[in-house]
Amino acid sequence: MSEPSRVVCPLCPLHCDDVVVNTDGSVQANGCEIAESAGSLMNQVARADEATLAQIAAGEQPIRVITSGVDLVAARQLVQWQSGGAIEVEIETDPSVQAIGTVTRRDGIVAATLSEVVTHADLVWLIGEVDPAWPRLEEKLRLESVGSGASVGKRQVKRWERWTADFAGRLHHAIEHPEANEEGSEFQTRANHFRDSQYAAIVIGPGAFDTDEAEMTAAMVARIIRRRNESARCVCVTLDPAATLRSVHAWRTNESLSPMMSDSEVDSTPVIRLVGIGHRTSVDRLVDLQIGGDDPGEEQARAFLPASPWANSMVIRGDGSVTLPLQVPVALSVESPTAIEQLQKVLRETGQAIC
Repeated sequence: MSEPSRVVCPLCPLHCDDVVVNTDGSVQANGCEIAESAGSLMNQVARADEATLAQIAAGEQPIRVITSGVDLVAARQLVQWQSGGAIEVEIETDPSVQAIGTVTRRDGIVAATLSEVVTHADLVWLIGEVDPAWPRLEEKLRLESVGSGASVGKRQVKRWERWTADFAGRLHHAIEHPEANEEGSEFQTRANHFRDSQYAAIVIGPGAFDTDEAEMTAAMVARIIRRRNESARCVCVTLDPAATLRSVHAWRTNESLSPMMSDSEVDSTPVIRLVGIGHRTSVDRLVDLQIGGDDPGEEQARAFLPASPWANSMVIRGDGSVTLPLQVPVALSVESPTAIEQLQKVLRETGQAIC
């Protein structure tokens, strides 16, 4: 009888390396709902027929494949198929995480790895849906027992649900002009903590900024970080689910991946969602076929094919700090097709010339 397997989690860009998979397929991950949902993904039922595949085949080519992120094996295959003209790959990402990435590539930013924050940071600001998206991040940063505005040891911690561009601008002004702050205001308190720190870390999670002004707010965050680094250390931290796919695509093509287009920008091109790393349910995106994850129902996917989240591959952690091995748990007695294997079958059935 097989023993439980300890593996790297493939579902979240944090990629915790202490996940335990039992022989019945259940997962233990210190209470992480995302990792522990992997067991249920193995029991999903297909909802697809020949008519749906025929409709995909009859649509305009190349087929659009949208994904939040994939492992190394899948990334290589996607880039190869895209180079051959079979598919067009687009990144389905959170606007706030995308905005920070855009500002970083355009203007530059001082970034850091999670281990550097654990070792050095005396002030941590968490903005956005950090806990729902990355349930064990605060545990890894050793913040899990600290309330917002409280401190652990010499480390100050503050959590915000969201920043607007106006809030970021006012906070930047408070940091730069302490004499102009209203006594006892939140801006004065946060600005004082910021100026007193020797190593501040600003963690940007999904939903950190209002969608309509995400890039403007991200630019202000970058300005705060750059200015602080003139006298002390300040870094930005986020987790990009598409870190592996972006890297492979850049290595192979010397180009950046395209963000997901809106429905208004395309006509009858078939759309397939490939559920992978960091997938979050999209309520405003109808696709022809979803591969992997939980079946979202006909309102969000006309057809559905299940896929195993487990694969023998490699992955880059979302902060870009390390490459980790992925593997199919030896505790599982039955291997199911992965999302990229299911996509390969679909492309062949639609008449695509792929290898």
